[in-house]
Amino acid sequence: MQLPPLQTVRAFEAAARLASFARAADELGLTASAVSHHMRGLESRLQAKLFVRAGRGVALTETGHALHAKLALGLALIEQAFAEAHQRKRWRTLTVSVLPAFAARWLIPRLDDFQRHHPGVDLNLRATQDVVDLERDGVDVAIRYGLGGWPGLSQVKLRDEQLFPVCSPTFNGGRLPPAPRDLAKAPLLRHSRQPWTPWFRAAGLKVAEPSRGLSFNEAGGLLQAAAQGHGIALARATMVEDDLRERRLVRLFDVAVTDRYAWYAVWRESGEKPVEVAALVDWLRTSLNRS
Repeated sequence: MQLPPLQTVRAFEAAARLASFARAADELGLTASAVSHHMRGLESRLQAKLFVRAGRGVALTETGHALHAKLALGLALIEQAFAEAHQRKRWRTLTVSVLPAFAARWLIPRLDDFQRHHPGVDLNLRATQDVVDLERDGVDVAIRYGLGGWPGLSQVKLRDEQLFPVCSPTFNGGRLPPAPRDLAKAPLLRHSRQPWTPWFRAAGLKVAEPSRGLSFNEAGGLLQAAAQGHGIALARATMVEDDLRERRLVRLFDVAVTDRYAWYAVWRESGEKPVEVAALVDWLRTSLNRS
């Protein structure tokens, strides 16, 4: 049997629930005669009586009761399906690739602020040192530290980075180096991708790149070692904002150098979530340059 038009089904459900053609018409924005016409057509199609007159309204017959019980359930399921589809459209998840140290030391402590500004966007953070393939790995946005110019990707510079030495306030029993030249005799912590030489030059020092002592391949371990008093680290300003404010680390000297690398957000131009990507990138750029 061919299904009746959806408008007829809705008219029947409303009339059955409200026990009135007139009240059903008001709810659906129709006339009472239009609802009555729909019901006559439905009864003709089913070859069964669905309503009987009851005072100023109508009452369901036994057939009408059985039909209404199942139709009400069916319409509720349809409404739920559309509501869930709409919610999925509004509530989107962004998969974000980020360096572990940046995630732990800057991004995660500020996620509450992002969620307050963008409550409809969930972030799925993937912390890795690897340069991921956004298409292959299903990544919507990557936060990278580099020179920029990644082919085939949209990108925006989020912030230049300043480099300067930091150490624990208790380093060397609290007797901190009074001048840059004193670093020549201090234990300098090394990062495999962040040499000391550019800062030495900015400070006017003729000191060779350190080749001994503790060495790290990522910034999180480097800064943790500095906070525990193992030596002096060359820090990226972004990564130590909270440590300096809470005195886990202290900055040494006023000399800083702008790194040749910077923070970038990159994403696929053909990505399916342009509004959400734009929201995250705008928030990152604003938040990173707030201090």
